[in-house]
Amino acid sequence: MSQLTEFAEQYTTTERLRFIALYIVSGGAITVVSKLYFFPSLKVFAESAHCGTVLGFDGLAVLWYGLFVGMPLSCALLVAGVIGYRGCRILRDRQTPPLGEKVFRPTRIVRGTKAKLFGFLHLLSCAPFLAMAIWGFPQASVMLSRTESKPVNCPANPSVKQSIGPISAA
Repeated sequence: MSQLTEFAEQYTTTERLRFIALYIVSGGAITVVSKLYFFPSLKVFAESAHCGTVLGFDGLAVLWYGLFVGMPLSCALLVAGVIGYRGCRILRDRQTPPLGEKVFRPTRIVRGTKAKLFGFLHLLSCAPFLAMAIWGFPQASVMLSRTESKPVNCPANPSVKQSIGPISAA
């Protein structure tokens, strides 16, 4: 008894081109915004974190815990929201790709135990980021304790940059 192979529905050429254009525009916008605003702001904050507070917390604590715990947790939430949602749909429909999901290339529909395995793997895709956050918590604590013992020399007004050399009247 031969069983017919089922394939998932594919995107049309216009839908594929629309996705490519959307990804190029959104990726370019994210790159430009991060290079012009995010990374310069992060650099300025990192240079003066030891001098200030953020919402009542020490600036260095926010920097270290944000870097070693906050970023992995943010990535875990993003991955769980996107890939984990797809995993729930795979488990609900008991097939991969889930019902109603189009694909870019000819893809056979997989059902049964193999589909369940794919669903559970999708759900567990955020686990490495959670492990990094758990590992990062004590690392941030150690780094924070090392920096607390060093003397801090902060300018009286951190928003004003001190110039080097004499000021000439123009």
